[in-house]
Amino acid sequence: MGKQGGVWISPDFFEADLRPPGWPENPDIRRAVDWFLTFLDPEEWKRRRFAALQHFVDAASGEVSADPNGKGRFFDERDQFAWYLFLAQAVLDHPTIYDFTFGPRVMPIMAAIGRNFDLLQGVKGVEGRVRRMIGQEKGQPNACLFELLVAAAYTQRGADVSFLEERPGVAKTHDLDVLLDGTLWAVECKRMEGGQYTEDERTRARQLWLPMARGFQEHNIDVYCNTRFLVELSKIPVGYFSGKVKEWGAGGMLRPVTWSDALSIGEIRRLDLGPLTRALKSDDIALNSSRLYELLTGTYKPNAKIISSLNVRRAENPLYVAECQGGTVFDWESLSPESVDAKARDVLKRLSEGNSQLPDGRPSIIHVGIEAVDGVEVERARYEKIIRNIVNFDPGTKELEYVYVTWYAPESPPNNSGAFDETCHWQAVRPRRRRPLDRGLLVLPSGLPSRNGAHWQPTVGGV
Repeated sequence: MGKQGGVWISPDFFEADLRPPGWPENPDIRRAVDWFLTFLDPEEWKRRRFAALQHFVDAASGEVSADPNGKGRFFDERDQFAWYLFLAQAVLDHPTIYDFTFGPRVMPIMAAIGRNFDLLQGVKGVEGRVRRMIGQEKGQPNACLFELLVAAAYTQRGADVSFLEERPGVAKTHDLDVLLDGTLWAVECKRMEGGQYTEDERTRARQLWLPMARGFQEHNIDVYCNTRFLVELSKIPVGYFSGKVKEWGAGGMLRPVTWSDALSIGEIRRLDLGPLTRALKSDDIALNSSRLYELLTGTYKPNAKIISSLNVRRAENPLYVAECQGGTVFDWESLSPESVDAKARDVLKRLSEGNSQLPDGRPSIIHVGIEAVDGVEVERARYEKIIRNIVNFDPGTKELEYVYVTWYAPESPPNNSGAFDETCHWQAVRPRRRRPLDRGLLVLPSGLPSRNGAHWQPTVGGV
């Protein structure tokens, strides 16, 4: 342990007491963490936890070796479960290394699992399912976490719930058997992940901007560029921004240069370090945090797409900034109809896959979970696709009675540790019985009002 090609970290880091005085306890997250730890050998977890910390610190500090794929990830995709459990332990006991940007995507789910811990212990096969997540499926834990949430929702209704065992080499089966009020439901769960188009778009944005950033850094020029692309990023020429920079340079770089052409709308100007400098006089600020970018850009945008290259002096905690001498900030968004359509991935493929895994002659339900982090335009387009395709979905010979689509909308506001919204749309397909879950919500505590639709809509009528 220690230095592994990046920032050096003491191998005894986790032995220190890192809870600030008065730091609040979260008993729900604690229960989830303690439960998951029972499935892990202590020495194995010690290694995996340290690897997650090392990767996080190196990536946040700009170590190229920490992110060989160029995706800007703060975690190793081969062990995403370790990253999730690391974050949960950090928010409980080591908040100085907690990622306040990614954490809101994970902590509400951990809290929901901990809140339903006692109920989940009565679910048949749950231990085997968790072991698969921690072991062979550690790179893709979201599917299991979603299944745990769905299982907990049915146990809250008083159902007898069982996970079905996997049968490698045999046709796939549904995920859960749910016996409720004398009816044995077959339940299939599908958790949608971010698409390849989104990853390709981020990679292309870095390819377009980073050569400009390196040039500015070489000449000690602090720059802010705000761009809204009107066509797909794959259609933007490699040297597109060099022309904008030359135009700005021709004016002495004293005033902003703005443009609106067929490819994008944008602005390049000097980066105003004043707000950040003033804030740093009294506080250290987390690298890559929404507060840092709010101070640099002048506004807070949920799940903003920002590429930054900053010249900073890190605080004693290398995840925080003590001083910023300058740098570049590229604030971008893709608004082209083609991009919005491609990112607004529909549930139709997942529905078809789930339907094929349902048994014949059994009343069935499909649950789909979606993380809504691509912006209002994308989520609006996705919502329209989903409603249209669920209404018209033909399950063939399967007795699919209901589909539930649950949206998660996490964000990381600059003034608190996180925010989380959840909405659900349910659709009757071939109903013969009353739907078993009145609420389709899986994460937020019971007792809160339920609403249908997407997170960006105040209310939507039920279907």
